Amino acid sequence: MDKNLLNFLKNLKQYGINKNIPNISENVGQFLNMLVKISKSKNILEIGCANGYSTIWLAEAVSANRGKIISIDFSKPSFEAAKNNLIKTGYSDIVNFRFGNALDVIPKIKTPNKFDFVFIDGEKRSYWNFWCAIKNRLADNAIVVFDDVMLFPKKTAQFMKKIKGVVGFEQIVLLLDKKNGILLLNKNV
Repeated sequence: MDKNLLNFLKNLKQYGINKNIPNISENVGQFLNMLVKISKSKNILEIGCANGYSTIWLAEAVSANRGKIISIDFSKPSFEAAKNNLIKTGYSDIVNFRFGNALDVIPKIKTPNKFDFVFIDGEKRSYWNFWCAIKNRLADNAIVVFDDVMLFPKKTAQFMKKIKGVVGFEQIVLLLDKKNGILLLNKNV
């Protein structure tokens, strides 16, 4: 990854910490970036972009695969900040930002019909609803990542119970930070 981009991400992360913006950790960012590159994902859906920190990690990776991202957020300040930060990085042309509630926006997305990578970091209590909205939009071998599944156990408990019963997907919870982890699902073909 380009040194200037890494510096931009470092500064954006620190800004997020100072302003109490709920960005992903650097470890999660690096993991997502690597996972997108390894999987050669081209059609990415992101639910919850905050100020674009996670979107930049995804965009840098998907640009190598000549792919695109649709990023959804329902907070107008977050939405605008993310758009502005992507312009600063030069990746705004590969990110299609959609403002609104993801549960309303996803059914309106016509292209792409299927996503091969989905990152979900929206409202934790809505994780199951997000899952229901995307499960039929997943390509073969699709990867789905849910952030903060260990950091907010009360908010994600019901979701974690339900998702364990889902068939056709390999699942693993990965501890990427001291107190936090992600849930990674891979669609079996």
